[in-house]
Amino acid sequence: MDKSIRFPTSLSGYEIEGLIGIDAPRLVPLYQGCSDYVVLERGEPPNVATAKEEFENFPPNRTEADKFVFGMKAIDGEFVGLLACDRNYPRVECWWIALFMIDKTLRGRGLGRALCDDFFRWLKSQNVKRVELGVITENEQALRFWQGQGFELVRTAGPVSIGAKRHMVQVLGRPL
Repeated sequence: MDKSIRFPTSLSGYEIEGLIGIDAPRLVPLYQGCSDYVVLERGEPPNVATAKEEFENFPPNRTEADKFVFGMKAIDGEFVGLLACDRNYPRVECWWIALFMIDKTLRGRGLGRALCDDFFRWLKSQNVKRVELGVITENEQALRFWQGQGFELVRTAGPVSIGAKRHMVQVLGRPL
């Protein structure tokens, strides 16, 4: 993880901040603002440990150097969005979006779409060719969002255990 890495955003009144593990407590209010997702995914409400986990878990054969966590901050300094990703996973020139959250009170306003557009533009400038991610099958809202971003089904994986729950996961991907 490299706190100095960030990408430009087209969203007026927001900025992107690179985050590292010690920033996890600052994200707890955002996790609470996304508790609908956290409970769907984990079966329990979010806490500091939930936020820390994103900085400590890596895909196979990936390390801390391959993980990037970006917070989207509003002008008041509060985090309203999070994008965690792993470079060159599952293969070279492909990045994996491990987590994407927008505060529940701000969903449906185009922030998620704009954040993705800005992120994908930055990835292209880094010579990334493809992006993939996983959506738990119960999260129909997320599936619709990502399909609207041009993602298509690659495969179904699972079951996987997350917190107290087990899920099947729709792996989606798209070229950049």
